[in-house]
Amino acid sequence: MSDNSWSIFLGKVEQIVGPENLTIDEEQRRSKSKDCYHFSPVLIPQLDGCFADIIARPRNEDQLKNLIGCAAAHRVPITPRGGGTGNYGQGVPLQGGVMISTEHLDSIIELSSSEARVQAGVILQSIEKAAFDLNAELRCFPSTVPTSHTGGFITGGSGGVGSIKWGMLRESDNVRHARIITVEEEPRIIDLERSELGGVLHNCGLTCFVSEVTLSLSQRVPWQQYIVEFDDFYLALSAAEHLAHMDDIQKRLLTVFEWPIPSYFVPLVKKAAIPKGSSTIFLYTDRNPEAVSHMMADLGGRISFHEPPKKDAKRGTQIYDYTWNHTTQWAMKADPQLTYLQDRFLAEPGLAAEQIKARKEKFPEVLEHVEYIKDAGTVVPGGLSIVRFQSKERLWELIEWCEANEIRVANPHTHYLDEDTRWYGDEHLARKREWDPFSLLNPGHLRVLEDGATDDAR
Repeated sequence: MSDNSWSIFLGKVEQIVGPENLTIDEEQRRSKSKDCYHFSPVLIPQLDGCFADIIARPRNEDQLKNLIGCAAAHRVPITPRGGGTGNYGQGVPLQGGVMISTEHLDSIIELSSSEARVQAGVILQSIEKAAFDLNAELRCFPSTVPTSHTGGFITGGSGGVGSIKWGMLRESDNVRHARIITVEEEPRIIDLERSELGGVLHNCGLTCFVSEVTLSLSQRVPWQQYIVEFDDFYLALSAAEHLAHMDDIQKRLLTVFEWPIPSYFVPLVKKAAIPKGSSTIFLYTDRNPEAVSHMMADLGGRISFHEPPKKDAKRGTQIYDYTWNHTTQWAMKADPQLTYLQDRFLAEPGLAAEQIKARKEKFPEVLEHVEYIKDAGTVVPGGLSIVRFQSKERLWELIEWCEANEIRVANPHTHYLDEDTRWYGDEHLARKREWDPFSLLNPGHLRVLEDGATDDAR
């Protein structure tokens, strides 16, 4: 685009959102164009120099629609932006253009005890707090719930806390509805119900712009939080597997950590909640301490920390702040040489332990972090394994070994959506052609569309 054309475009954007909602300062643009790709030492050199040419913050859906139409008319790349808590670099603008932030689209439109209809920029914790007074709660949310935007969660996430009970985001009616805006010169606003969300969920901002979301809520449970210590990791893993398959016990979170991972959780260490040398289970359940103590004793564990149910909407201590990908963040604070792998083990009881033992023999640099979820009704152990980084070649050797040994890997060290095992292929490509005919959304993040992509970028 010529300087004159860009100047005309910039003037139109300023008219749409106002100068106070437009960022042109380079330092701010560089900072706000990052997500958590720094978790990967492979992605850092690829993405560090990438940032938007401008950042716009529409205040309502009309401004959002007009902004998208203006960008489409001028063929300017668009990067949707939520809370910036993604981990894969897929929210980083590779070709500049305009980053459209949803931070001002933050209204809870309707709230009942069974669902929350919200604008895309509503922070998930705001829904959880508002639902408290209705005796309701979110079904699923990421460990970044205090900062994650709802639109970003459904387009970049796949499950999280609550998935042991409710399954993944794509399941059942966890996400009931989404309103999307197409990227055309005359954008269309389309309301999609649950059965029509195939091109929306986990699209990483590549197929459409989400402006509203309706999430299912569930009846609030008086969750009790527990940390349980074990002398041996495999004993902890066996206990967690047993708990995961107990359908008569409600669970919101079930996590297993191999020592020394728990030692990285400094605030919990200061609370004396983390016994030195112990592998641990982190558990949210409705069972009281006496029942959990007896149950854990039978499984070889001892309660080292307990937090009773919350009496109000204040967050207080939440041990999920140390689970899912927050674990990686705590690990990297303790040791910058650590990174992670996102994997999934075989679901049949006992097989995950066999897979982990075999992997440890060949790759001793891996520390185990296992999150239990339900996928299509089946209990599955998923890994967010901590890895001591040695080289990209060693990391790729580890990934290839995992895949050859039935450990499914969603590679967090590539920013290409179609190199992730959760890529939905033809369905997403068909929706992109329909809703983003000029391929302006998040260009550079689909290998299948990048003629110039080389193996060096993988």
